[in-house]
Amino acid sequence: MRVSFRLTENQYAKLQHHLHCGDGLEAIAFGLCGRLNTENENILLLHKLYLLPHDECERDVDFVRWKMEQIEHLLNEACENDFAIVKIHSHFVQFSDFSELDNQSDLDFFESVYAWNDSDLPHASIIMYPDGTFKGRVIDSNLKFHSLNSLSVIGENLTKHTYSNFEIRSDFLKSMDRNKQAFGEKTIEILNGLKIGVVGCSGTGSPTIEQIVRLGVGEIVLIDPDRGELANMNRIVGLTMEDAVCNELKVNSIKKHIDKIGLNTSVKALPYLVQESQEVINELASCDVIFGCVDSAEGRYYLNLISHYYLVPLIDIGVKLSADGKGGIDSINGNIHYVFPGSASLLERKVFSPENLVEDELKRTSPEEYQNRKVYFDNVDVPSPAVISINTLHSSLAVCEMLSRIHPFRYEENHKYDSTHINLSNWEISYEKVGFSNSRFFPEETLGVGDKQPLIFITYEENSQMV
Repeated sequence: MRVSFRLTENQYAKLQHHLHCGDGLEAIAFGLCGRLNTENENILLLHKLYLLPHDECERDVDFVRWKMEQIEHLLNEACENDFAIVKIHSHFVQFSDFSELDNQSDLDFFESVYAWNDSDLPHASIIMYPDGTFKGRVIDSNLKFHSLNSLSVIGENLTKHTYSNFEIRSDFLKSMDRNKQAFGEKTIEILNGLKIGVVGCSGTGSPTIEQIVRLGVGEIVLIDPDRGELANMNRIVGLTMEDAVCNELKVNSIKKHIDKIGLNTSVKALPYLVQESQEVINELASCDVIFGCVDSAEGRYYLNLISHYYLVPLIDIGVKLSADGKGGIDSINGNIHYVFPGSASLLERKVFSPENLVEDELKRTSPEEYQNRKVYFDNVDVPSPAVISINTLHSSLAVCEMLSRIHPFRYEENHKYDSTHINLSNWEISYEKVGFSNSRFFPEETLGVGDKQPLIFITYEENSQMV
């Protein structure tokens, strides 16, 4: 089973300042981690960071000692919530391995951790080096050490360190040669090691998928419950006339298209709504990035919840093309929102309103009641125009947004570009910094709690409380 570790940029900064404070002595910290447990993967999500005070430890240049009673409160909380515990300490020799003293310390410590609770799920031990990089390992219930698969730092930038050994095929590298000229071999290797979810595989979703496949992303999850039809032929990349006539599932059409490209991209196609499938939630929670290409407020809200609970960056794409009814266009506007765990939610950014959320949930779960209340909702059931060139422009900006977080290429720092606004009618692109969340629906207390989150399937009554 693969085991990975995720933390936010804020947590990372606090950890680095504590472990490498400048005095040249080792220090230690502990993390309480939420979990994502699937059949093939266990992801540890840093929920709460405890920095053991320097003056409460015995510290030297090559060891740090502490007493178990100093962290009993963490063990109790881990036991009560089935959280993982990650032990993190500093080394000052770059790339140095775990020492014999570290080995014995980990065996003694994690024997106590496993004795404290009944869970056999894994925990981890990590070294942080002076340059801020890591070396980590997993400790199972038999007190055996295993390699940590990857470690990701998620915030305004996205950094993923992969520790498992895998070889990239020479023909794949040759096919990515032009990309390598732009971004370098390291970025190409990072992209090949990413798992990306795309929710909504139509107007903005399908050109997004096409681009990330051609960039060499290794694994893609496609989420869309709808079937193709003739009206989709003007904008879905990969949809054929045969598929449209047969009403093939959109995700199946696009998967066939990706397979024919021949880059050996691993594709999982799930024809469900996010809010109606635990399998979809688990797959998206295990992704490194999610692209939200949905129109509904409810879909956006659930993706924001997954981002918050499972520490996954979300890129939301919205396009609004308003026709004048006479064969002309009134306005063309779009938005690209980069949402990292802890940043202002899509609700706070006014991407949708509480009323929109109530409307969408009611339409899905109580169609009869929705029909009775339609008069109270604005612009319901009004199809919007869609043009592939406009959709592709916005999806291209969204993919560039992802690339800028992995491989910063803009002149200014990424924090200035949390929201990008496109007004094609005036031929303007603007951007702004958004900041952190103050929403009671996305509190810091639930950040990274993983599978222990409050029930993710929100009811109509709960949505109504937002209004």
